Amino acid sequence: MNLPVHLENEKFEPITAYVQEVNKNFGSSAASVMIIHNNRIVLEQYHGFHHHKKGSPAVSDQSQFNIYSTRKTYVCLAMAMAALEKNIPLTTPVHKIINELGERELGHQTLSDLATATGPEYFGEQRIEREGVQGFVVKALTGKVISEYLYEKILNPLGMKGTEWASIPHQSLVCDYTSSDTFALVRLESSDGHERNLYSSTRDLAAWGYLHLNKGTIRGTQIIPNNLFNLTEELKAQYQNKRILGWYHQKDWYYATGAAGCHCVVLPQHNAVGIRMLNKYTSNYKDDQVAFNGLLLQCLSQ
Repeated sequence: MNLPVHLENEKFEPITAYVQEVNKNFGSSAASVMIIHNNRIVLEQYHGFHHHKKGSPAVSDQSQFNIYSTRKTYVCLAMAMAALEKNIPLTTPVHKIINELGERELGHQTLSDLATATGPEYFGEQRIEREGVQGFVVKALTGKVISEYLYEKILNPLGMKGTEWASIPHQSLVCDYTSSDTFALVRLESSDGHERNLYSSTRDLAAWGYLHLNKGTIRGTQIIPNNLFNLTEELKAQYQNKRILGWYHQKDWYYATGAAGCHCVVLPQHNAVGIRMLNKYTSNYKDDQVAFNGLLLQCLSQ
């Protein structure tokens, strides 16, 4: 994503102050913020270190944060795109597509149910997560795991080299603080694409939000098929007040947030995307999401 930079630090000072405040109050060691407005980067800042111990790397544009549940926007997109490519309706029962689980374990669960987080979160005796089931669907329809499919379709074409399903440690990964003992953690799991190990740089998550803001088109190229956004509107009408393809939709924005504080909000009426990264779990993120989104809306409305 090569957008022009026209920093408006004074206009967005309330956002900067808020990010610094929650970074301190939540006990995060790392924070960043980036805002895209009218196809320009108008704010980009990095604060703190990858963990609290001496010798930790400073946060930079190369730092990759674990985005946790924000990853659901990637997982759901992969499944929906794969279904659209094969002309498979999202009303199709999942057990008719995959072999790993049958009708006894899946019941009447449809692709639409998976795409809207409707119904059980876990399936079968092994308690396979909803995202794992979506991974089975993508593999059945494309022959690829989620990460391979998204690298091919989106991440590589857009040069998103700061997005990674981490399976080995390296210096760019920001540690998380997800437990009360303040133990620093880097979450390493399978690179298949459905687990809680999706790390993203601030710029890459901004590019992800910007891609959605522009309904899948970047520099005149349709990266995400337009019919996916038609599908989003259909699902919004059918599944009201549900998370749609990983996003929470509200009047002025739609957004996704992860457990450690990584947040992406898209404001279509203002042609804007806001990103805020943290690395500390807190139970206060519901209020925090509303506060950040509302403050950004105020700044954009000036």
